[in-house]
Amino acid sequence: MVEQRELRVTQMTLEAEGVLSLRLARIESDGPLPAWEPGAHIDVYVPDGSTRQYSLCGDPRDLSSWQVAVLREPEGRGGSAYLHDELRVGDRLKVTRPKQSFALEEAPFHALVAGGVGITPIMAFAEHLDREGRPFRLVYGGRSEQTMAFRQRLARLGDRVTFLAEDRDGRPDLEAVLKDLPADGLVYVCGPLPLLRAVEAAAETVHGPDQDVVRFELFSSAGVERAAPPGDDAPAGEGYELVLARSGHTLRLQPDANILDKVLAVGVEVENDCRDGICGSCITSVLSGTVDHRDLVLTKREKAAGDKMLICCSKPTCDRLELDL
Repeated sequence: MVEQRELRVTQMTLEAEGVLSLRLARIESDGPLPAWEPGAHIDVYVPDGSTRQYSLCGDPRDLSSWQVAVLREPEGRGGSAYLHDELRVGDRLKVTRPKQSFALEEAPFHALVAGGVGITPIMAFAEHLDREGRPFRLVYGGRSEQTMAFRQRLARLGDRVTFLAEDRDGRPDLEAVLKDLPADGLVYVCGPLPLLRAVEAAAETVHGPDQDVVRFELFSSAGVERAAPPGDDAPAGEGYELVLARSGHTLRLQPDANILDKVLAVGVEVENDCRDGICGSCITSVLSGTVDHRDLVLTKREKAAGDKMLICCSKPTCDRLELDL
């Protein structure tokens, strides 16, 4: 079962046009909140029982409250509208413990790129690096100044932060960001899908097609083109054998079967949120076999290693796949 708890809304602040921050405090009798690292997110339950994922953007040293920022999404499923229009200070929200699929890796330099509300995890990275005295640069873009949240807070980081309002300054020079990246440096990006794709394209132009310097996070898979289905290396039409080593199950599955669904159906619990390959909650260790990775979480290096997979979307390219479940 996913660990849940209720938190009380103690502060609501309009940080920018369409961006509302929420401070969620522990109930006094519950004790300190679980610790978290920059890049972590929580799931927030809305009245229809579904969840929305929001990056934590407060101070990880504060174990009495968490902060998230919510973008109003007119074309969304209604969760952001509820949080903007109906939630009030004093109300309670049910949330999950923090989850980490966008961790800050060790590097001599971090280039941080944010677009819109994607600033939330990127800001947590920048403030963490600042506290530790480690070098970084942050490029933060938005449609206009009015849509860019946390500008005053980020201004405390000085000239390491560049603000670019598109209606005034145009779009960031991403190739310049990649050219300025020192050896072994990493680029972290969060924002709309076109921004992520543009950073990846700039990285390939500057560092070559095999580059592995970009780390990113998505909260929506809208517009994402998935990898093509496996070719000649895919399991034959009669399917493949799925072995769940710890629970002792052996299943015969068709090539197009959803592994997560089949695993849950036999009573093996696996944490899962998005079921779309973008949150990383269902990452599972691969004990043997090969995989066609279709997720948007694992890095190129991790996919090449082949020792883990997201079972909500990826498929085997072998006749026998053994998982640590």
